Amino acid sequence: MGPPENDRQFHHNLLVHFADDPDPKKAGQGLALAPRIQEVLGQVDVSYWEMSPAEQMAMVYLLDHLRPKVGIEIGTRFGGSLQVLAKYCERVFSLDIDPEVPTRLAGKHRNVEYLTGPSSETLPPLLAQLALEHAPLGFILVDGDHSAPGVKADIDNILRYQPITPLYVIMHDSFNPACRQGLLEANWAACPYVHAVELDLVPGTVNPSPAFRDQMWGGLALGILLPEKRQGRFEITGRASRTFEHMGQKKIQRSLGSRLRALVRRVLAR
Repeated sequence: MGPPENDRQFHHNLLVHFADDPDPKKAGQGLALAPRIQEVLGQVDVSYWEMSPAEQMAMVYLLDHLRPKVGIEIGTRFGGSLQVLAKYCERVFSLDIDPEVPTRLAGKHRNVEYLTGPSSETLPPLLAQLALEHAPLGFILVDGDHSAPGVKADIDNILRYQPITPLYVIMHDSFNPACRQGLLEANWAACPYVHAVELDLVPGTVNPSPAFRDQMWGGLALGILLPEKRQGRFEITGRASRTFEHMGQKKIQRSLGSRLRALVRRVLAR
């Protein structure tokens, strides 16, 4: 007797991006979705999700156990992460600079409110509104502006909010040098409600795809804010910091080597 029909259906929907995939942004990425993620989400057709399977599983694990009353996503794009927030949060706010996002995802999530514009303009008034409502904000995904100043600005705006319930802040692409710089420069220590910051809850990778070849991307950082003020020691931790530093040094060495070879070729061509 074989597996149930729905079981076969989920298994047959496995998607793998091999090295010769025609899409230069996806080629070589390998398994695109966490195993049985369609079953977990209760849907066969999963929106394109720009996270690794490990990142997807971490998101589902946290949200499934936290079941936040209110969640915020900064940076929605195709709605991959939003479909998970919408499943596990009672109320979700999607912030994106792209005005096409509400149209692209129209009718998919009844509990989502879309706010269009730069997060520097949409996030502060939203947090102020939630504070006035005494809304139990329990989860924020930061995945919008990937510049160091942009990441720092998003985090600093969040840190001005006083949580009334445990607040988990997930930050995507913490392995990217610009994003990581923004995370490190944010004013975590100045907020008395921050109890822990881990830069590498899920470590990132050196991207294999032609469009991003050898660039450092991915990774999930985690910040935990509690209603109670912290006592004792605080510092930002990163269990993959040595890996990050090592890869950064190798990248500099490769760049210097390429420049030196180019210089030698120019000299010899004279």
